[in-house]
Amino acid sequence: MAGRSGESDMEGWLSRALWVAVLLAASLAAPVASAQDQVFPSINLDCVESQIEFEFSSTTDSALVHCSVENPTAYSEDVTIGYETASIDANGPSSITVESGTKKSFTVALLVDKSVGVGTYELTVSAQVTSAVGGIPVGFITNNETYSLDAIVPEFIDCGVSYGQSLLTVETGEDVSFSASYSCESNRDQSLKVELHIVSDGSSQEEMWPSGFNDVSEQNCEVQISNGNGMSNCQFLVTTPANLDDAWNGCLVVVDERTVTAQSCQQEDSMTLTVNAKESGVTDIGFGQNGTLLGDLGISEDEGPYVIGGSVILVVLIVALVIVLRRRD
Repeated sequence: MAGRSGESDMEGWLSRALWVAVLLAASLAAPVASAQDQVFPSINLDCVESQIEFEFSSTTDSALVHCSVENPTAYSEDVTIGYETASIDANGPSSITVESGTKKSFTVALLVDKSVGVGTYELTVSAQVTSAVGGIPVGFITNNETYSLDAIVPEFIDCGVSYGQSLLTVETGEDVSFSASYSCESNRDQSLKVELHIVSDGSSQEEMWPSGFNDVSEQNCEVQISNGNGMSNCQFLVTTPANLDDAWNGCLVVVDERTVTAQSCQQEDSMTLTVNAKESGVTDIGFGQNGTLLGDLGISEDEGPYVIGGSVILVVLIVALVIVLRRRD
């Protein structure tokens, strides 16, 4: 067995030596060789970009890297292309053939999605001659050429709100109580305050809150984003003006602290709010009707006729007494 292994190693060594001899012969047989022509397999790898920066206009973004491989030898070379791109997806050719004395370009498409964390990543493109002169294996005598560049992944964040109801109607002076579920997706762990904004109907954006509107919620709301997402259920309590002569119409907008001024009710994801004005006209003080003087005195409808009759008799007696006293005088 040892003898066969020695013979096999010798055959491999002789095979490689033969290929090298063939390459030498091919290079010497070239018509005119310049000073840059290489006898042994060799390439020059280069790329245009030294740094790329992604921009999240949606949940994904892509970028292109433009590279080239130059063959300085006197024979064709088959080149294997590789990519080390960490969490970033790369799509490009896995191999190319470069003819003698020429340069061949290729493009690498990089794709990043919202799951890739914020930061700077080192990307490496590699190229190695694996065969030459029509398929002769030469990978055992060639080096792996590399080109590195930086890829900057920015912050991605997308938040939304869901209200417990689409609209609210209250009377002037009545508190507004409602809930909202606020959720976010992001590639960075962070905490955001969730805030309430009020926009009047017809306004292009939020202005100073009308007098009487105040956020008196017991607790501040905050959404904690971890491992890509986060959600918080928020409870809000808002006072309204005590005496409105005219109804107020507008909306409530729940957003996080990144928004300083809310836009119009149509632009924002909002909940419609109507605050009715105080009742106008003369107050009804009739007898025996709900909400009248008798009701205010705690007298029921059944007791009303007796109270009214007794009151009339009492008035008559008082008048008669006054008349009698005047006649005596």
